[in-house]
Amino acid sequence: MSESKFSDRDMAAIVQEAVNRLPGGFVVYDANHEILLTNEQNEIDFAAANAALREGCTYLESTRRGVEAILPHLSHDETLEIARNIVATLASGEPIELMTPRGAILQVTETKLSFGGYVAVGADVTGIHEREKELRKARKEAEAANDAKSAFLANISHEIRTPLNGILGMAQLMAASELTAEQRDQLDTILDSGKTLMAILNDVLDLSKIEAGKFDISPIDNDLGHLLRRLEKLWAPRATEKGLTLALEIDPEAQIFLRFDPVRVRQCVSNLVSNAIKFTDKGGVSISATAVSIGEDAFEVRIRVADTGAGMTAETLGKLFTPFTQADASTSRRFGGTGLGLSISRKLAELMDGGISVESEEGKGSAFTLTFRATSGRRAGEAPAHADVDKTGGVRWAKGLSMLLVDDHALNRKVARLFLEPLGISIVEAANGEEAIRWLQTQPFDLVLLDMHMPVMDGPETLAHIRAHEVPAIRDVPVIALTADSLGRNDARYRELGADGYVGKPIDHRELIVAIGSVLEEKHGRVPAPKAAFPDLRQVGS
Repeated sequence: MSESKFSDRDMAAIVQEAVNRLPGGFVVYDANHEILLTNEQNEIDFAAANAALREGCTYLESTRRGVEAILPHLSHDETLEIARNIVATLASGEPIELMTPRGAILQVTETKLSFGGYVAVGADVTGIHEREKELRKARKEAEAANDAKSAFLANISHEIRTPLNGILGMAQLMAASELTAEQRDQLDTILDSGKTLMAILNDVLDLSKIEAGKFDISPIDNDLGHLLRRLEKLWAPRATEKGLTLALEIDPEAQIFLRFDPVRVRQCVSNLVSNAIKFTDKGGVSISATAVSIGEDAFEVRIRVADTGAGMTAETLGKLFTPFTQADASTSRRFGGTGLGLSISRKLAELMDGGISVESEEGKGSAFTLTFRATSGRRAGEAPAHADVDKTGGVRWAKGLSMLLVDDHALNRKVARLFLEPLGISIVEAANGEEAIRWLQTQPFDLVLLDMHMPVMDGPETLAHIRAHEVPAIRDVPVIALTADSLGRNDARYRELGADGYVGKPIDHRELIVAIGSVLEEKHGRVPAPKAAFPDLRQVGS
């Protein structure tokens, strides 16, 4: 082998030039941490520590002096504690981030060499920290924007639902009166239009709630077969109108009494069936369901909705679940809708540990499969024969009840009053929480219907005052929360606040009466069949 053309001195100069060109600090120590080789960047970043080492100070003391140069306001003991942490971390081989006099942040790693010495390398991570800082700032801004959006949605939801409550409430009352065929047709149009507007509003709010991470799944014991048969009856008239067949098949071997969220499952299946009917011109729609055991007390429920419609192209399938997007530009013109249904349904399915998949071929129809996880359900036992039914159950319990109705909108109070007075319920009105507390201290009430969004004293604050009251009759009075909550139904939240039940706006008269019955059931006993709870609304106004 030929001899090197460079002398030892030349090689030392080359090595020194090479390490000086490194983008970060570089230093080689002997076994006692005396400096053998260092580069210019290391001398700049750790001048105080290097000077102390050359004076003969220990590695720990030299590190302490380096800390002291950066943080001169700290005491000797404080800088010594920091130095001990630095030395211990480097000795373990773990990287540590250190500040330099120029304000840069270096990530320093020290490695032991075969001859017993050490090599330490520093990498400038200031830029990374700056980007992280920017990202944190951007996230805070995004969270603030999201909070502002939520506040806006809360306000706009309340403002929209209040007039809707009046429109749908009065329309429901009129529907129970004697009408001509033409008047009934006009009223049906009002009701259908109002319900469509509510569906659009609920879609937007559901999506906002999911994106905000504030959407809860509430599983309860429920009969899946019964739920699907009710949905079949609901959608059969729509299918018949279009000349389509609607078939339901439930696996006879499947366990169908399960624990799941029936409200959200109903929402997902309804959306799939609605779309199937909407986009099918001839043939029919089929619904099939099964539940497959996937372990101890766990099931995967599969609900398949297939149609004989036009089908979809691969391009359409690719954007099918995108919010506010429909199959093609003509879809919204021809069929209407917000393009939110499938997006929300898939997100709901994912929250239930499942999903929605689709198979489709242009000209050959489509098949959507909803999957979700469930556990075994338990059928509730019958109430004892001696349950106190005299104080519960529709008209029988309603007659003579005294209710405090609290809402800041006179229109909302009027709708509720017209719904309930035919039952024989005596109603006292209050416009805010302060008035409600004064009434409760004046006379006894069997029930409070309490709006959550009010000026002066809102619902949650009023509930807190009621539940903390020193008088037992006031403290224990049943309270039903009444709200146009922007982010939808949230029973758990209202239970935590102290409410016994919940009714959303616009008020549905059947839902209101069932909620009252349920609350009184908890207080007094079993409620008879719901059909007994609904009065002849033609009495209203008479």
